[in-house]
Amino acid sequence: MSIRHTALDIGTPSGGFQEWEIIPVRIHGFGGLDATRGVPVRSPELACFGHQWRVEIYPGGYTHSDDGMVGVGICHISEASIKVELGFAVKKLNGSEVTKCNRTTSTEPFPPESTRRIPNFAKRSVIMSSLVAGILVIEVRMRRTDSTPPATVPFIAGNPLCDMILKMFMDEESADIVFEVIDGNEQVRNTRKRTSTSIVKFHAHRLILKQCAPMLAELLCGSEVTSASIPDVKPEIFRQVLYYVYGGKVAEEDLMTNVKAIIEAANRFGVVNLKLEAEASYVKST
Repeated sequence: MSIRHTALDIGTPSGGFQEWEIIPVRIHGFGGLDATRGVPVRSPELACFGHQWRVEIYPGGYTHSDDGMVGVGICHISEASIKVELGFAVKKLNGSEVTKCNRTTSTEPFPPESTRRIPNFAKRSVIMSSLVAGILVIEVRMRRTDSTPPATVPFIAGNPLCDMILKMFMDEESADIVFEVIDGNEQVRNTRKRTSTSIVKFHAHRLILKQCAPMLAELLCGSEVTSASIPDVKPEIFRQVLYYVYGGKVAEEDLMTNVKAIIEAANRFGVVNLKLEAEASYVKST
């Protein structure tokens, strides 16, 4: 059997262009099927244009078929009406058409639970000569002729975990540890005295740090240790590193402006992915 590929467009299709949907239907052992007039062989349900359909073939002809003719039909089993143009074709193994019906358009909608048939689709002798390993392959061709409603994108809820963790960033109420970040340029050397403006507090969560910033978590070993001082890093740099740990994204502008400081801090606190991202940004800028 041949393999059908997706069509390629050269240029822009006109606004009224509607693609044909082509559905190959294989009837196995066609020669051995009941050839009694009016007795159909029905396909499983198939979907097209958001509607459900079932193909019918009459090996011995429909009740209104001429002698020696095979009939085909398609049953619309959805609950809403639709306007479609229909066509059927039988092809040889090399892809050439053996027979086909004229594509006819009805001005009336195709109502639900109804069938449209072509009693004299093709001579049975022609059909029998076109079997491939005993299989009859019929192409069902359909195209909408009404105004196609805009496709609706189904709402698929994403996993909220990442957003939930990001919302916990700097959440003082749920935090169980706190970092006091001292601006290295303002720290008073050889004394424990610090000005109030030199300390910025960052509330965090021990469990998140253990998974995402292990070296930072090691500064708070023991359940009784709930705070730690962080010297030699600017509060804004520490904030960007901690924000990344909680699943945030460091803005490209901030990354480029503070790339060396971010690389140093990310390496210091074990935030490996941020370090790699900052290094890549640094290489690109040089």
